[in-house]
Amino acid sequence: MKLFSLENNGYLRFLNVFIVFYFTNRLAKKNRQIDDDDNFLTAFGSLIVSNMVTVALTVVSFVIYAKFIQPDFINHFDGGIFWNNHVTLDQAAFILFFEGTGSALAVSFINVMYWNERTPDNKCVPVEPAKE
Repeated sequence: MKLFSLENNGYLRFLNVFIVFYFTNRLAKKNRQIDDDDNFLTAFGSLIVSNMVTVALTVVSFVIYAKFIQPDFINHFDGGIFWNNHVTLDQAAFILFFEGTGSALAVSFINVMYWNERTPDNKCVPVEPAKE
């Protein structure tokens, strides 16, 4: 975003939410197409693992960015109401991991609950068989 001077555009957060929901939904739908009798915990575990891998890669990318690409980024980081104004890189990475974990749980749960009731013979939301 910095390359395109869009780092101050708050509307891009909605795009991020859309992207996370979209790809988690695609994975849940694909899992449902492959195994129609997939139980709740298997489907939920699959979505959690994929979203937690994304969170881990995001935290690693954040640390690389804040440490090597723009080292003064953490000096301009506002701590908010829970932290003081002198947030360390470790604290910021922990906050990002904690927030990402909560989001991964919420998005995975919403999608697995949606697809839990959907079957290929459900006329409300058609699920076509997976293509090999």
